[in-house]
Amino acid sequence: MSFLNMLLGDNDKLTEKDIAQDMIKDSKFGVTSLTGAVAEATNPELREMLKSQLDKAVSEHFELSDILINKNWYPAYDGPAEQLKKDYEKAKDLL
Repeated sequence: MSFLNMLLGDNDKLTEKDIAQDMIKDSKFGVTSLTGAVAEATNPELREMLKSQLDKAVSEHFELSDILINKNWYPAYDGPAEQLKKDYEKAKDLL
């Protein structure tokens, strides 16, 4: 059994939840990257263009977050103790 099979199991099909969680991860990265680019831009026209892209990226991120939260795929309102408990339970399944 390969290491990936141990981590992911034998089911190699992505679910809607897997895809949505990957999209939210990429969305966070995009917002973070655009924020850094805006902060570093010295050309005013470039800065305005990047700010416009950042505004759009943040709006889309919120829309995606709302979808994940409404489908109970993202525990945004769980307290830290509850999140740790859920993560611990998931980690036990990997062993």
